[in-house]
Amino acid sequence: MRARLIETAMIVFAEKGVGASIIPDVVSLAEVSQGSFYNYFRTNEDLLLAISDELSGEMVGLIEAAVSDIEDPALRVATGMRCYLHLARKHNLLARFLAAGGLRVLAAQNKAFRYLPEDIEEGQKRGDLANVPLEIVLDLIGGAGLVAIDRMARGRTAKDYPEKIVAAIMRTMGLSVAEAERVTGASLPKLAPAPDSLLARAQARATAQTPERA
Repeated sequence: MRARLIETAMIVFAEKGVGASIIPDVVSLAEVSQGSFYNYFRTNEDLLLAISDELSGEMVGLIEAAVSDIEDPALRVATGMRCYLHLARKHNLLARFLAAGGLRVLAAQNKAFRYLPEDIEEGQKRGDLANVPLEIVLDLIGGAGLVAIDRMARGRTAKDYPEKIVAAIMRTMGLSVAEAERVTGASLPKLAPAPDSLLARAQARATAQTPERA
């Protein structure tokens, strides 16, 4: 029941935004009673945190599997960002949820970016990345990432759109054009969420309920 409510809430948040009061919609769409709902959640914020926490854990697993064996910190940073954006591009519900949530959801997704500060600082110490204050670099990545996700949520983008965005970010971080192309040109592993993951379950539910939007 809890999983069903989280899946449904993710769909409703994606449609209505995180500022809306969505509990009645979740109860209706999930076809449960209000009493059953309140056995698990009390507020919109409870739902939002539950979704963000579960998604972060799933995305961390996929991203860390792709970057864990990379020694070059700039390549690790670029690969992690590409993985994140490709997941959003492939899963429209995820993109719409992240775009609807904006900075509130991004702040709750810190686990998904936990490798970034250490890798950025390592790249700066090696001289590969410009010596810019870490908080500014993270703000740049977060802002550009949100805009990119919003664009992907609203319509189709080129297959290499994530690479182009990440290459531009890496150039602002001090890489040359050639180096930015190198770190965004490496092949990525297949990013396949497990069938029982929230991302896969919610996307399947959204597709079944509103095929034209999923």
